[in-house]
Amino acid sequence: MIVKDLVQQMIDEDGVISVEKCGNINIYWCFKNQTLQKLYDSSELIKKKIQEVKCDIATYKQELDKTLATGRRKKFTIGQKSYNREALLEKRKKIQDEIKKKSNSLQKIESIRWDAAKIQENKQQIRLKKVHLEKTTDNIEILIDYLYKKFFLKPEQIRKEFGIPEEFKEFTEV
Repeated sequence: MIVKDLVQQMIDEDGVISVEKCGNINIYWCFKNQTLQKLYDSSELIKKKIQEVKCDIATYKQELDKTLATGRRKKFTIGQKSYNREALLEKRKKIQDEIKKKSNSLQKIESIRWDAAKIQENKQQIRLKKVHLEKTTDNIEILIDYLYKKFFLKPEQIRKEFGIPEEFKEFTEV
């Protein structure tokens, strides 16, 4: 089985061995000049690839030299105007800081500004908080009553111990 696999690999991948089927017999052969021709063809292909890569390298070197020549300098000219890189970077930083300040002030104004939708939203939030507060105060009253019945503690004593007022404030209007 190993020999058959090796022969099949030499036929398929390398092309070193050729095969013909004559009836029920497989005939394998290898000619020296055929092998030399394949080696020559592959060497020519590799030489062509090397030449292409050398051309690419030369092109990239030219682009690199051009970029280095016209790259980042402290002073540069575009058209008729001359620019200072540091001054432009400073100006850019100032503009970015100004944008940040203005966006922060805009956010503050938006948070302070009241329109009908925002008023309704805040009213709804207050109503929800009021309902939650009422549930919490009811739960506190229930716990005080439970402790009174379970451990025979006076409600005044429990309120004093935990700092709970005798009466909670009522919020009738929202």
